Amino acid sequence: MKDKQQSYFVNIGSSSLLVTFSERLAKHKRAYYEASARAEDIVGEIDSILYETSRKVGSAASSSHVDGELDLYDNYIFAVSSALNGAFLTGAGSEDALTGEGGVSSGDALTGDGGVSVICEQSEDEFLISFQVPADERQELQVVLRVTDFRTSDRYYEVKTWKIVNVEDWEMEDEPLNLIPVL
Repeated sequence: MKDKQQSYFVNIGSSSLLVTFSERLAKHKRAYYEASARAEDIVGEIDSILYETSRKVGSAASSSHVDGELDLYDNYIFAVSSALNGAFLTGAGSEDALTGEGGVSSGDALTGDGGVSVICEQSEDEFLISFQVPADERQELQVVLRVTDFRTSDRYYEVKTWKIVNVEDWEMEDEPLNLIPVL
């Protein structure tokens, strides 16, 4: 008889544990997908800016007869960096992203509309665009794009990083997690 009581008690605890785990998993999945959807919108804005910049730099080079392919790419990277570095994107779309209308705005917009800051970095062999989208109180979606050479690639960027990262260290909560009911 005692074995049946203990078995029943374990089953109650395991089902509570499963429900708690399932609820937390669903919450984390929902937060990831919401952050991912927002990041996709922001990447869409960045793609538009890269497209418009390649057109403007390409047409300026052809009209001024700039010699040297390296100069064209350097001008492109400079123009992209000028347009994006420190910009706040909202993922709301933009008809003319380079003018700051629509999705690109000044730094004051971060507090009002929840925009994310874009950072551009140049290393020896690549130009990176990065931003983070909050997923929940403790995590954010980190996105890093590597800008490709618009003259030789059919894409303006490649996704280098798309992952959830912790923004703060995990700490044990003050109250214990009640997984097993006390009888």
